[in-house]
Amino acid sequence: MNNLAAENHSAGDKSVALLVQQLAFIQGTCLIVADENWSQANWASLASNKQCSISLVSNRFDIARSANQAGLNCLFNDFDFSELTANSFDTVLYRLSKERASSHHIINQAGQLLKPGGKLWLSGEKNEGIKTSVKQACALFGDRTNAEKHGVCYRASIQLINLQPKPLDDKQYQAIRLIEPGQGRSFFSKPGIFGWDKIDRGSAFLVEYLPQFVARFAKQPQSLLDLGCGYGYLACEGYRQGITQLTATDNNAAALDAVEKNLSQIENIQYEVVAGDAGDQVNGRFDVLLCNPPFHQGFSVDGTLGNKFLSSAKRLLASGGQALFVVNTFILLEHRAKQYFHRVEVLANNGSFKLVAMGNN
Repeated sequence: MNNLAAENHSAGDKSVALLVQQLAFIQGTCLIVADENWSQANWASLASNKQCSISLVSNRFDIARSANQAGLNCLFNDFDFSELTANSFDTVLYRLSKERASSHHIINQAGQLLKPGGKLWLSGEKNEGIKTSVKQACALFGDRTNAEKHGVCYRASIQLINLQPKPLDDKQYQAIRLIEPGQGRSFFSKPGIFGWDKIDRGSAFLVEYLPQFVARFAKQPQSLLDLGCGYGYLACEGYRQGITQLTATDNNAAALDAVEKNLSQIENIQYEVVAGDAGDQVNGRFDVLLCNPPFHQGFSVDGTLGNKFLSSAKRLLASGGQALFVVNTFILLEHRAKQYFHRVEVLANNGSFKLVAMGNN
């Protein structure tokens, strides 16, 4: 294994590591499509690669920032490839996304971006549908190949031989559409956002308690930050409690597009939408901070991410301000939060989720 592969192989997603290994053998122009699966990639190592000319598109603010700081050219957007020239890449590297609509959209776009005879390298795990995705990409590209097994992961190289006119069904990935997820509410949302077509159960629990939370303030709070906003459900519900200065921030480009659309529909408010990693690009202080954070995957808690969210909450709360987080009951957020706040309490627990309030006054 060469140095480039070795430096990236030991940490992070194994399917991503399979693609990084392949970079040692790729020449010409290469496009990496990077979603959250690439969050632990060693971008400085990739930037030192002299085998090929690497460009990136990422829907994650933190990934795009890290890649650009390493000297790579990375576009940050919701997988909008319109700035790139058609038929201009020899290779596209793509680790399959969790959402099928996202994967189909990117495979379709790869067919437009590759030169004739260019190759799409796909990787992923069996339970993520990688074998099916390879077959679908082959049918679209006019190729025949199988995914090769590498431990629990698979990798395949699909050559663009004859692009078929009918693309894969991507559920109109790029379109922001009106959804009615329940509770008599309607919002603009789209694929590419976690839980894009529903109201998250944790967020719904927080909103049930929101009137009581706002009533705890000595006077009506004026400003609210939705930290990790998604399509903006918590921010919009904060407006229903009389809060008219709304700020929403997220790491995900699709979420930023959707929350902008939702907040722009509300009259008589001041709002701002900020791209950032756990609130690190937000300025100002807020009376209310609401958060349904992505602290965990299954029962594995990401402590580093938790600290980032709590640190941002401490920095961004106004004097007398209060934060309200909703987390799974097994996450001991209230203990970790005591490192950052003088006052921490569990306000409610429904057996699945708990609400943790925190503040310094």
